[in-house]
Amino acid sequence: MDALSQLFYLHGIGYEYTKYTGEHVVFSEQTRKLALQCCGVDTSDAAQIDKLNYQLDAATWLTLAPAVSLVKQPSNVLKVRIKETDAHHKITLNIPALNIKLQFEQIADYAPLGEYFLNDCRYIEIALPLTHLPTGYYDALLSMGAQSATTQIWSIPEKVYQIADSKRLGLSIQLYTLKNQAGMGIGDFNDLLELTTLCAKQKMDYILLNPLHLLFADNPECASPYNPSNRALLNPLYIAINLSPDSINNPALDDYLSSCCLTSHSEQDITFINYKTVTEQKYNAFKLLFVHFQQQGSQARQDEFTAFCKQHRDVLAMLETTEPTFDHYLQWQAHSQLILCQQHCIDQGMAIGLINDLAVGCAKEGSEYKHQQKLFSQDATVGAPPDPWAESGQNWGLPAINPQRLADNNYYFYRSLIRANMNAVGGLRIDHVMAIRRLWWCFNNNNSQDGCYVYYPFEHLLAILKIESHLNKAVVIGEDLGVVPPEVKEALVSSGIFSNSLFYFEKQQNDEFVNRDELSEQCLLMIANHDVPPFVGWWQHSDLTLKQQYQLIDATKHQQLVQQRQQEQQRLVDFINAQDTHSDMSLNTDAFAIYSALALCLAKSPSRLFALQIDDLDKQCYPVNIPGTDKEYPNWRRVLTHTCEDIFTDNASLLTAIHSMRNG
Repeated sequence: MDALSQLFYLHGIGYEYTKYTGEHVVFSEQTRKLALQCCGVDTSDAAQIDKLNYQLDAATWLTLAPAVSLVKQPSNVLKVRIKETDAHHKITLNIPALNIKLQFEQIADYAPLGEYFLNDCRYIEIALPLTHLPTGYYDALLSMGAQSATTQIWSIPEKVYQIADSKRLGLSIQLYTLKNQAGMGIGDFNDLLELTTLCAKQKMDYILLNPLHLLFADNPECASPYNPSNRALLNPLYIAINLSPDSINNPALDDYLSSCCLTSHSEQDITFINYKTVTEQKYNAFKLLFVHFQQQGSQARQDEFTAFCKQHRDVLAMLETTEPTFDHYLQWQAHSQLILCQQHCIDQGMAIGLINDLAVGCAKEGSEYKHQQKLFSQDATVGAPPDPWAESGQNWGLPAINPQRLADNNYYFYRSLIRANMNAVGGLRIDHVMAIRRLWWCFNNNNSQDGCYVYYPFEHLLAILKIESHLNKAVVIGEDLGVVPPEVKEALVSSGIFSNSLFYFEKQQNDEFVNRDELSEQCLLMIANHDVPPFVGWWQHSDLTLKQQYQLIDATKHQQLVQQRQQEQQRLVDFINAQDTHSDMSLNTDAFAIYSALALCLAKSPSRLFALQIDDLDKQCYPVNIPGTDKEYPNWRRVLTHTCEDIFTDNASLLTAIHSMRNG
């Protein structure tokens, strides 16, 4: 293997992949060079290439242990690397936080796990048996003769945090779409609080949220929760004014809310959120809350705020603001209200409660990128390879993280990110979970887009998910739609991570829907999500009409897609009738009757998690997002037609029947 090929491998630059057509694709050397150059490597500098190869390969054998040592439960062995001629020495391990000090003698008797030859010396890797360590991260010191090394031991459970092995029913929502009881034009934590009560009464165990990440208050039209400013911070627009203690006895706030011409909930009749108006009005109200807190907040609350700022100091430092105390206050309020909602779920007997959603990346214009810029590659963004829906591939425009920099400070960035998104919830869905293994990078090649897969430290990132899920008592769902490497699917299953299936895409080779009983058990099953049309809209072809209306497709393509949709509808009707011998559905059956029959049918599936989408229960026709559009369609703005209470009242018998099916 030549030096450049070795560096491609050590740096995670992919060599090949299997296209959706089954075609075997090998990346050109030029493409791979461009990917490496995005990591700051001069591919024409032989000396730099040799130095990096030495650092990433040979040098790892010259220290007793790496910066991070993975100790997997229940085997509990610590791997160390020693020069074979030093095997007569004893090894001492000290873990101060656990008050553990161990000595290992007769090192020469340990069977080598691996070997490496360097400068005529043989280095060997051996496994030292440890006692059981609690799940977590522990600084440790290893010493052998005159040699010593510090390492951080990660004690890793076999699986992520698990809940009782039974079927769970839940609701998936986009929080901003809820009809706002306060008339402020956007769903907030108080609406979520009321929704938790409705869900609990219907014996639901969880609510799957959209990403709650910080967006752009100074550019409110950037509304996508999957293109955030910062994934470790919360979007203040979700703060409910009336839930804040600082709204009590606050006449200035009362006057403002009365005078700013906000409509009452019953008078609201909007289809899309006006983010510019909502942001202006809510931030004006936030400032009146903050002033009241500064002037009349109790000492206990002042102390609570100070403690919050201290605990979240590193994350809060990423806020780009001219008023740091005010913006820290908003994060405190948002965090407190999220905790309140989750606690309300648990108090009402919901097994999981809230499930957060982690976006795959952040916006280049945002604070996460600007404050962590050294972690990111140069001029590479993430996307997806060609697929049937995008023959030229997709470029999501999110800056790509350099896999080699993720290890900085013992993976502090990723650990903090996962912890922030598991905090105050009962579960975490990870959008595009393949990212912990590989991501498709997009970059420029002679004024045209090029791309390849780049691989990430899979074992370490998976270990963080396992550890953090136990420390935070949060289940983990990995969104694995699309082309997923076999090793990722196997790891999800063996690690107890739920996969995520959309029924629309669960097909056999002949394009018929898979048998219900063949659906995965370790799975979050959904009929639809934010990237596909709501069911009624799908059945009535509203999404296809919209695409033609917005000139995304022409009349010929529209007719072609309508014919394909009709075939899909017939397959769906056949699926329902085959699963339920008493069913007599047809293409002429009412759309919501078809949806209800499908939901009842899927409720009997083996999948342990089954989520209904509130948009489907609301009989929505408009999608919340049309993938591939930005300015053409008002993505991430469509609100629900009815209140949550009305939706649950209208669907009470259906929800009761589904619950009965799940537990029958």
